[in-house]
Amino acid sequence: MLFKIKSKTFLFDEFPLIVGVLNITPDSFYDGGKYETQNQILKRVDKMIEEGADIIDIGGESTRPYSKRISLDDERKRLLPALKKIKKNFNIPISIDTMKSKIADICLKEGAEVINDATGFLYDKNIPKIVAKHNAAVIINHTPSLPDDMQMKCNYKNLTKEISLFFKSKIKICRDLGVDKKSIILDPGIGFGKETAHNIDLIKNIKDFDSLKMPLMYGVSNKSFIGTILKIKNPRKRVTGSVIAAYVCIQNGAKLIRTHNIKETKEMIMMWRKLN
Repeated sequence: MLFKIKSKTFLFDEFPLIVGVLNITPDSFYDGGKYETQNQILKRVDKMIEEGADIIDIGGESTRPYSKRISLDDERKRLLPALKKIKKNFNIPISIDTMKSKIADICLKEGAEVINDATGFLYDKNIPKIVAKHNAAVIINHTPSLPDDMQMKCNYKNLTKEISLFFKSKIKICRDLGVDKKSIILDPGIGFGKETAHNIDLIKNIKDFDSLKMPLMYGVSNKSFIGTILKIKNPRKRVTGSVIAAYVCIQNGAKLIRTHNIKETKEMIMMWRKLN
């Protein structure tokens, strides 16, 4: 199993990879408004690389439950200067967390290598076309709807089967348009139209997705289901629960972990490698 991007190919023995989250949004559930100036952004990226991130995933629009969409121009103004500055100062693969094909096009032209669409092309069906045009990689996230109302659509008869069917349809779209099979990552969408029991089910049953034969990314970092289990309201105090959840994810087969807690996750992975 491989993950191919323009600048390199991640090989089997390099998994699990750490995808570090950089939110340059004022309303992110975890670090909204924390990284706004170019100096703050560069300092954060430098620390993320030092702590062990393999890929930096930059988001300019919140996708937390009930969040509202922002304009293309506002998202571009947030992302583009940051992307240019990061590319100028660091040599690390960049993923762009966006649901807009025009934003994806702009950022891929500026050196981003991965598009992480939290809506799985529900918002903009042209995302795969743009990914193929740039010979880029894509992360397909499962959600039953857009963030505005996804938590009101948590009705599943067979959770992993329904998500697998969702993935198969999206993979076919990508492949038909020319996206490299080795450049597709699947994310079951923890917290995206899922209740706590659904999230637990998805972590326990990662092997249900083995037949898709593509690397899976799990983003459990500081999410509300951890707060529900541990009775911790403040997302910043969910680090221990997040790292334990990430450990179970990789033990069960996840190949990428998307996280805010890079240092702690890297140390966990180092221990996991030795103990395994």
